[in-house]
Amino acid sequence: MMTIPRTASFLLLQFATLLAPFPLLAQEQNWQSLFNGQDLSGWTELNGAHSWEAKDGMIVGSTVPGQPNGFLCTEQEFGDFVLELEVSVDTLMNNSGIQFRSQSYPEYKNGRVHGYQMEVDPKPQQWSGAIYEEGADRGWIYPPEKMGPEAKAAFKRDDKSGYQWNHYRIEAVGPIIRTWVNGVPVAHLVDDRYLKGFIGLQLHANNGNDPQGSFSIRFRNIRIQQGSLELTSMEDRVPVVSLLPSSEEHRAGNPLSLRIEQDRQAGRIAVHAGDKTAPILTQRAKPEERPYLHPILAPDGRGELTEYRPVHHPHQTGIYWGLKRVNERDYFMNWNRDYWRRVSAEVLQDDGERVRWQTVYEMLDEEGNVLMVETQNWSLQAYADRYVLDLEWQGEAKMDVVMGKFYVGGLFVRMPWVPETIGEILSASGQKGIELEGQRAIWSDIGIKLNGREDFARIAIMDHPDNAAFPTPWRVDSQMGLGPSRQILGDWGLAAGESETIRYRLLIYTGAEDKALKAVVWKDFYEGE
Repeated sequence: MMTIPRTASFLLLQFATLLAPFPLLAQEQNWQSLFNGQDLSGWTELNGAHSWEAKDGMIVGSTVPGQPNGFLCTEQEFGDFVLELEVSVDTLMNNSGIQFRSQSYPEYKNGRVHGYQMEVDPKPQQWSGAIYEEGADRGWIYPPEKMGPEAKAAFKRDDKSGYQWNHYRIEAVGPIIRTWVNGVPVAHLVDDRYLKGFIGLQLHANNGNDPQGSFSIRFRNIRIQQGSLELTSMEDRVPVVSLLPSSEEHRAGNPLSLRIEQDRQAGRIAVHAGDKTAPILTQRAKPEERPYLHPILAPDGRGELTEYRPVHHPHQTGIYWGLKRVNERDYFMNWNRDYWRRVSAEVLQDDGERVRWQTVYEMLDEEGNVLMVETQNWSLQAYADRYVLDLEWQGEAKMDVVMGKFYVGGLFVRMPWVPETIGEILSASGQKGIELEGQRAIWSDIGIKLNGREDFARIAIMDHPDNAAFPTPWRVDSQMGLGPSRQILGDWGLAAGESETIRYRLLIYTGAEDKALKAVVWKDFYEGE
């Protein structure tokens, strides 16, 4: 390999010190083996011409003197994943590494492999687990000097007793990348230059001052997890290096003072900010109509960010929750009449820097029996340039229920749209627009140019690691409606008396996409701020 890092503003330094522990999740494991133990099916060598073989359940790579760095790479590409493998390397080899989210294009440096690399270092300098940008311009992006003493000591060098196997783990979720060596946390990087690519095993050519000859590296038990990811706790002593564009200093400004006014007869909860006369957000909670949020004003007051029952989708009501195929009954398309019955709509905290409210509705079957009780707990903080809106949804089954597989179902956002609308949808995993349909991402950001403004009004929806489908797949309709949907993955159900809790955060702001702000707001979300 070679040698060299995101300095950040005060806000991102705060982010770097705090963005450390993921909750430990007990989710369904979905591991795919990348090596069959017998041959190199599914792998191909790029750049160098070294010796690779499958032997005794291992992939063994041996250097051919005079050859440049070589990489044995998967033919399959991966975006969000957890990767685990074991590695043992001759102590006289210069170093090696595990490529991930990497690419090779004929037009880029004659096919030079480039992307992220987790270091494998048998030298006394102890750099194993740090992250390098192989084949590109930045060099070390999680540099060895960020590693603590325990992380540096984690890697076991081969000794006279034979091979010393080291367990490597990489978690890559959107822009958040974390590494472990032998269970010891090493690196925590936030960067979005590469969001998808192949896995590669490096054979590094020794430099002129290194011992010369043929040296070997061995890999085994190579497996990857996609879909519902089982993430690991990482101690907060591991510093975060953030390479996202720095957010503006004023983003850390103080929240506005909020107050709620409730009109029980009209079924309306209105949130006011400071001395503004018009509410910045209105919750509609009528007796026999699905609850929804509309309108929501842009933080600068210029335009409504939600739309109620547009002609192209008359069942869509601003920001709302609607499940499909609940025991084959449709609560997404059917927003009123004999599908919904209000139990309560209550203000839980009516003023201060954060306000809270709750709606409880019964979901009725064809005979009017209660199928499930849906509780929505909302909270809102507002700043001069953004809102942070949280939803905790809970469904309690009153009889056995199954939510059938469908391409939509759950939280949904309807922003104003006409055929002439200029807009964009961007995800944390790099998909744009309709590319996101059915794909997983930890957040997605929809921006639309409303009448009367030149910049985008935006709503970013953020998934929570505690959600069972995390990262949840997304529904995108042809009019830029957007929402995460567990139902895309298949049937899921609750037995009578059981409940399920799902959490999302919405960041509402204007202007260009602000990746750094989203990273900070999502960090606060999963840490429980």
